[in-house]
Amino acid sequence: MDRKKLAGVTPSSSSNSTIKGLQLFIADLRTAPHLQDQERRIQAEITKIKQNFNAHGQRGPKNQDKVGGYQRKKYIAKLAYIYITSNTTKLNDILFGLDQVVQLLKSKVYSEKYMAYMTLELLYEHKSVVEKINEEVLYQTLLDLRQDDENFVALALNFVGVAGSLTGEFARNEDIISEVFQILRSPTSTIYLKKKSVLAFLTLLKKNPTILTDEAQRKQIWIQRILSLLDDRENYRLTLAALPLIHYIAIHIDAGACTRLVPQLTQILYNCVVVGSSPNSNQFPLEFKFANLPNPWIITQVVSLLNVLIVSSTEDSLNQTGLLLHTSTMNPEILNKLRMCISEAIQLGTRPANDPMERIVQNTVLFSLINFAPKLDPSDEAVTDSVTALCKLLTSGQINIRYLALDSLIKLCAILGNSAMNAIRSQNLEMIFQLLGNERDSSILRKIVDLLYIFTDSLNIKTIADQLLNYIISSKHIADPHIKSDIAVKIAILVEKFATDPNWFVTTSLKLLSLPSLTTVNDDEIWQRLCQIVVNNHMLQRVTCEQLLEYFKAPQTSEPLVKTGAFLLGEYADQITDIIPPGDLFNLFTDKYFTVSNVAKAMILTTVMKLYKISDLVYTGAVKLFQMELSSLDIELQTRSYEYLNIIRISKLNGNPNMVDILFQPIPPFNSTTNPLLRRLGSLQKSNGLGVADDSRNTSVPNTGDMSDPFTNATSVTNEGSPDKNTNKQETYYNNQLLVTNWREGFSRMFAYKRGIFYSSSLIKILFRIDYPNIDEPHLIKVSLTYINESDWEISGFTSTLIPYHTQDNPEYFIQNITIPSGLNMLPKKRIDQSFEVVVRKEFSSEHSPIVSIHFNCGGSSSTVNLKLGIGMSTTLKASNAIEQKLTLVQFVSRWKAMGNALGKSGEYVFERVKPKMSKDSLTVEENLQHIVQTIKRIGFDIVEQTNVPNTIFFGGIIHTKTDGSFGCLGKIRSDEDNFISITCKTTVAGDLVSYIATNIKYALSS
Repeated sequence: MDRKKLAGVTPSSSSNSTIKGLQLFIADLRTAPHLQDQERRIQAEITKIKQNFNAHGQRGPKNQDKVGGYQRKKYIAKLAYIYITSNTTKLNDILFGLDQVVQLLKSKVYSEKYMAYMTLELLYEHKSVVEKINEEVLYQTLLDLRQDDENFVALALNFVGVAGSLTGEFARNEDIISEVFQILRSPTSTIYLKKKSVLAFLTLLKKNPTILTDEAQRKQIWIQRILSLLDDRENYRLTLAALPLIHYIAIHIDAGACTRLVPQLTQILYNCVVVGSSPNSNQFPLEFKFANLPNPWIITQVVSLLNVLIVSSTEDSLNQTGLLLHTSTMNPEILNKLRMCISEAIQLGTRPANDPMERIVQNTVLFSLINFAPKLDPSDEAVTDSVTALCKLLTSGQINIRYLALDSLIKLCAILGNSAMNAIRSQNLEMIFQLLGNERDSSILRKIVDLLYIFTDSLNIKTIADQLLNYIISSKHIADPHIKSDIAVKIAILVEKFATDPNWFVTTSLKLLSLPSLTTVNDDEIWQRLCQIVVNNHMLQRVTCEQLLEYFKAPQTSEPLVKTGAFLLGEYADQITDIIPPGDLFNLFTDKYFTVSNVAKAMILTTVMKLYKISDLVYTGAVKLFQMELSSLDIELQTRSYEYLNIIRISKLNGNPNMVDILFQPIPPFNSTTNPLLRRLGSLQKSNGLGVADDSRNTSVPNTGDMSDPFTNATSVTNEGSPDKNTNKQETYYNNQLLVTNWREGFSRMFAYKRGIFYSSSLIKILFRIDYPNIDEPHLIKVSLTYINESDWEISGFTSTLIPYHTQDNPEYFIQNITIPSGLNMLPKKRIDQSFEVVVRKEFSSEHSPIVSIHFNCGGSSSTVNLKLGIGMSTTLKASNAIEQKLTLVQFVSRWKAMGNALGKSGEYVFERVKPKMSKDSLTVEENLQHIVQTIKRIGFDIVEQTNVPNTIFFGGIIHTKTDGSFGCLGKIRSDEDNFISITCKTTVAGDLVSYIATNIKYALSS
């Protein structure tokens, strides 16, 4: 076959490929000085084309087409160009030409048929196009697949490969599937057509896996036919095309059927890496080589497939079906060839290369094979060689090379354990420290720290911890403060795991908390974990307090240290009275009081009460401090001071000093043995598979106590002495608020929209807006309210109060005012603003959402408006915008089943026959579902794009909390013919959370 046919162009079409009218039209658009001129030119051309089609598009009495093929091709090409240049916005303007595209598709002239297929590939992603011409297009595509002309068949296969990924119509058409497979398997098909048919079949299979799963006989026969495509070792082009299809079958259809290919794949890999890479090798023609290596794409594809088919001894638990090939059962010759490939790849990776592209190819092959090496149970010598080769790449000037090298080292350490770790520690530790100090790229810095974290043990903990601490202190080129935060968390975990000297453990932990960088991010977990360990280890209590005193005597003390001291010095001040009396300790805290946040101030107030319990000498100073805070703008400080003054007063009046002792009892030991800081390393644990969540190796400081709540100390410590009756009072006060009659309208609207009208009356209108000030903290919600005077009179005495369900006893959420209403009076049609932040700490019912109580005078009357804010668990949803993170239907079904198997009905909640407010009987089920989809997206859920299950919406998302972490949530909404819907939700945790989320969705749909 000549080159023109291989390129998809026939001799007849090449001479007639220039369309002069199209070129002139394009030139006119490009030279138009203004957008208005371009628009006028486009509209004029559309009108002209439409007139020509209407005038001449009908067939004559003898069934002869009056519009010539060339003219039709030219007009369709212009419409396609208009569609492209308008960024698809003019789709509706060009749909009139679809019938002419179909006529062009039926042409016997290659260039005309080519233009039709090309245009359809552009338009077939639109449902309106598919619905209008799909039957005719499918029929003509089927005819072209059966053509004798290879070029027509190639065009049809191209179209199936492109349009098949856009719509499921092709993957459900048995005739199309059979014809594509017939071309794939036919011995008379050329390599050119086989390559295209393989790729087209892969597209159909991805869209509809049941092609190979519904019928057992078809599955067996067809898979064997597909696997036989690798038998042709003379043409690696077909091999390269077939490998992705076989890889997909191995993962999603039948891995066991593909294991027979291991010897064949091994030989292909051996020919490419060992035989073909030799400078004097004639194994491969020059056209199969790239950068002096035989087709590196084949190498990486083969290795990827072998990674699926072979399991090592460490992965044997994954081979539950017994279908995969175990290393121990492999032919020694095959195993030896694979190991030789890895050795050769290491040699290639260290071979000098002047051509940058050749270096990239060598490194690609090296990374691919080294990541595959753990499958082969390599010897210690082979592991050392792999580690050495990778460490040499750490000095590369290319960021991607350094990143991939570190990633491979982490994987080797995670899978191979000590053999890989020792190879790094013994020879390359200093180089890694040097790289840490010099590196500027944040992604590589994270990888370096992950690598250090993995191979730390009790022997090198002091060296690594000191290096990381010095790096945080001295490094000036870290732009992202969260990197320092992550490093600090890893240091805290490592120190706890491997410290053998209690004094060193305390010294290092306090030094870590003294770093100024920890004040820029929320790292409360670190100091809370230290407090937890000290509480549970009597031997650490005095030495920690002694060292804390030295920090408190300094002019400046970091806030995490102040919080630590407020808790520990308050708890164990009686153990250091021989060093510092309670009065002097009180003075130290008052010196720090005005330099810290309100949360730390609240803790210090409780600490003062504990010092008063030890010594009456602090009575006068304590009373003055509490009285000062009685007028505080912060409700927590004000309430706490008021309660503590009352406790002191009652104990004095009744002559019962034991009351303070009873209310401020020492904190009991923590019970859990899990380190809550480890949840911050979720991605690292998943990637390295170390299972460190319950790891307590070689530590003399037991992992006792669970501070999984980031506010455990800030609440359980600072709220000590708050009797249960205070909590009951708050709940009673909250429940006694009389809400306005139509409060649910705005309440439900807040679940469905991020901004809008919250409340409206003849006197006042309230607008709301919900924002997320920190993209990395979706549990932090900012609410802005705008109050507008709708009356003709002045509003006076305006006040706005926020009422949470809980303020004590470990509340579900915290509220912090940002801006309060700027004035008490509002002239007609004027407005004032208020904003506040809500920190969602753990799950709660939306029925317990905060209440905003508004009081004002207008027109001689007094009005009170109590409204409940629509803030709930669904408000913390963070939608994913990354395409690669979008949830697919296969993933949804898999996770849905997994959640059901794990939790049963305890993690599921169902609403039957709900009538959404936006549903209208005049609309179809599909139209009503489109409205519901928009609402679900606005809530924050990711929608599963699917067409397989009619009248059903699948969605998912992540619910975030500050204290309890994040929880997965999946849901589905099914509509019946009467537009009633059922809502089913599942979460990754049992309990009430799923009902809270489902209820919020129901509220949103009723808004």
